[in-house]
Order: sequence, then structure tokens, then C-alpha cells
Amino acid sequence: MQQRTNHTIRRAGMLATSVAAISLLAACATRDAPLEPLQKARAAVSTAMNDPKVVQLAPLELKSATDTLSEADNAWTKDADTAQATHLSRLALQRAQIAQNVAQTRQLDTDIKQAGVDAERQRLQGNVSQAQMQAERARAAAAANATAAQQAQAQAQSAEQRAAASAAQVKDLQSKLNDLQAQQTERGLLVTLGDVLFEFGKSDLTSQAAPRLDKLAQFLAEFPNRKLLIEGYTDSVGTDSANQALSQRRAESVQQALVTRGVAADRITSKGYGESFPVADNNSPEGRAMNRRVEIVIADENGNLRSRR
Repeated sequence: MQQRTNHTIRRAGMLATSVAAISLLAACATRDAPLEPLQKARAAVSTAMNDPKVVQLAPLELKSATDTLSEADNAWTKDADTAQATHLSRLALQRAQIAQNVAQTRQLDTDIKQAGVDAERQRLQGNVSQAQMQAERARAAAAANATAAQQAQAQAQSAEQRAAASAAQVKDLQSKLNDLQAQQTERGLLVTLGDVLFEFGKSDLTSQAAPRLDKLAQFLAEFPNRKLLIEGYTDSVGTDSANQALSQRRAESVQQALVTRGVAADRITSKGYGESFPVADNNSPEGRAMNRRVEIVIADENGNLRSRR
């Protein structure tokens, strides 16, 4: 009887020991088993901690998440309070997400502000560039105006020099024309050789004609582009045919004298008009003397030269 009692007691002790061991194993298994909310919270907080933008832009929110995660770890590992650990884990997860959202929002604000700064900088740079372009255009316009002014001044000086040269030429020409006793007419420059330069009734030039012909040849040498007409005239004494022939020979005598003095023959046209185109009355000796003449018509500076019609 006593043996049976002792055996029962031993079996009861062994059972109690087994129950305690099973309970202990169950508790250990519960704390060591992964808690899904805690794992998610750890992953979210780790991600936030490894994001430089979260660390820089949301440090307080990140600290709140890490502190809450630490409390969740303590509730799970030390207190074995699954409900509290789960609650704190979810709270840590939310706070980690909040930290990331805050960081993104603040980064967006920073980007918007930077974009505004960049836009303003570009606007200012554009204004500066535009101002520089305007200044460059102004400098170019000023340079062009200066160049134009210099050109205008040079042109004015050149015009003044040409005018002075032209005035000098006109003065010199007038002096030479005065020596030749030339007159400006609508037909051209007119030089008249009187009857005294010819033998009476003949076409031969006298020695008195030489000085005037020398001056005329010199004048024509200085103006090689000017052509001339040599026209012979007589008074009304004698027959028309005789006067026509005499006037032609006298014109040709003057032409030959000028050619001998170096004037090109192709510049000269000679013609006799007889007693036509008198310049005075043939009823007096003086008038007849004026009508016996040779007229030399020289083209003006514009090339104008007109013969009798």
C-alpha cells in the first residue's frame, strides 16, 4: 500500500514536471516566433534610416519611429506582451512612413523653391544677356555711325578737294580762254581768227597767226578729249562759188596748222560756208572785214559741240 502511494506521488511529480516543461517551451516558442507587425516595423524603420533625405529632412519624425520601435521590441522580448508589441509595432510602422512622407514633402518644397530660384536666376541672366546684347548693338551702331561719319567727312574733304581742283581748272581754263579770246556759246567754245591772219584773197596763214595757233594747240593738248570744228567764212564780194572755195581752203589751212602742232586729225572737222552766216553788214569795209574769218568751235567740258545747220 505504501509502495503504491509512493508510485502515485512519483507519477504525479513527473506529470507536473512535464506540464511545466511544456508550458515553458510554449512560452519560449511564442517569444522566439517572428511577430509579423514587428518585422514590418523594423523593415520600415530601417528603410527610413538608410534614406539620406529622411535623415536630413525629417529627423524628429524618424526619431519618433525609432523610439516606438524600441518600445515594441521591449514589449515583445522582455514583457512577452504580444498585444502591446503588435500595437507599438504598427505605430512604429506608421511613424516610419510618416517620416518618409514628411521628407518627400519637404524635398518637394525645396525643389519648388529651387526651381523658383533657378527661374529667377535665368530671368536675371536673360535680362543681363539682353542688356549685354543691347549694349553690343549700341556699340556696333556707334561704331557704324563713327565709320559713317568718318566716311562722310572723307567724302566731304574729297568733294572739297575736287571742287578746289575744279575751281583751279576753271580758273586756269578761263585764263587760257582769255588768251585765246574764246567765247562760250551754245555751240561750244568759240575762237575767231580774223582776216588779218591770211594773205589777201588767199588761204595762206601769215606769221601773225602762229602765236594764236600755238596757244590753241597747247590748249587742245591739255584737253585731248575735246573735238573741234573749223569753219571758214568770207564777205559778199565775189561769186558764191569763189567765196565757198576760199572759205573751205582757209578752214583746211587752219586744220593743217593744228595737225602740224600735234593735234590729232581725227579730232578736227573743217568746212567752208562762203559768205553765209555773216556777223556784220557787208555794206561797209569794217563789216566785210569782220565777215572774213575762221571760227574754231571747241567742245565744252560735257562734250557739247554743234555744227551749223
